[in-house]
Amino acid sequence: MKFCNGQVFVQPIFGFVEKWGKEKWPESQFINGEHAVKVPLCGSLNLNFFRMLWRTTYVVITAVIAMLFPFFNDFLGLIGSLSFWPLTVYFPIEMYIKKSKMQRFSFTWTWLKILSWVCFIISIISAVGSIQGLALDLKKYKPFQAQQ
Repeated sequence: MKFCNGQVFVQPIFGFVEKWGKEKWPESQFINGEHAVKVPLCGSLNLNFFRMLWRTTYVVITAVIAMLFPFFNDFLGLIGSLSFWPLTVYFPIEMYIKKSKMQRFSFTWTWLKILSWVCFIISIISAVGSIQGLALDLKKYKPFQAQQ
């Protein structure tokens, strides 16, 4: 399962729920309190019990959903392939080019553009593969029956 990639996308959800909880119950020590926990050989670690419970619950529910649907991995692959190029390659490269005031058609500009296009093509190929995997899985999927 691809939980690592999902961490980037779920951070706004975590932030939204935690902010909502703080606004709804501003006096709650469970939601707003930071508790120092002594960790041997590492010193003290500040924990927020609401954040720990909420995030753990979210991950457990996501894992259960992933186990219920055999095509969940293909779905995550599709989301990853659609978001890889713009978020990981295109926007960072364009921002770097703009920030550094790089001259168009310079050596570095050209190679960054080539890298961006290669990654774009890889994203398209992986999206097609994920869609194909989803289509094949949905054809043979029978809900609430043991898969053989």
